[in-house]
Amino acid sequence: MILKITTTHYPATDLGFLLHKHPDRFQTFDLSVGQVHVFYPEKSEEKTTVCMALDIDPIEMVRNIRKTGNEAFALAHYVNDRPYVASSFLCAALSKVFSSAMTAMRHLRLRIM
Repeated sequence: MILKITTTHYPATDLGFLLHKHPDRFQTFDLSVGQVHVFYPEKSEEKTTVCMALDIDPIEMVRNIRKTGNEAFALAHYVNDRPYVASSFLCAALSKVFSSAMTAMRHLRLRIM
């Protein structure tokens, strides 16, 4: 699953400052269900785009279930809908990757009010 955020507000490169992610770096974060990659395919003063790609690893998810012993029934690791519920994983990824930006926004909002 890919999330793209684009801005044309001048200077558009401020998006990297706002999200606390440097536009010249490809960043990878580990999650319990896979990895999240953050990158900027387009960056200029006129238009900047940041992408967050969620790479879900269903095999690792099965391994995690075996390690914790959380199987509801014998075939639980074969019947798993979690790779198809990417939206909830995307929310978790957003929370982890952009946590510093969200914290800064909360503090900014509290100062304005």
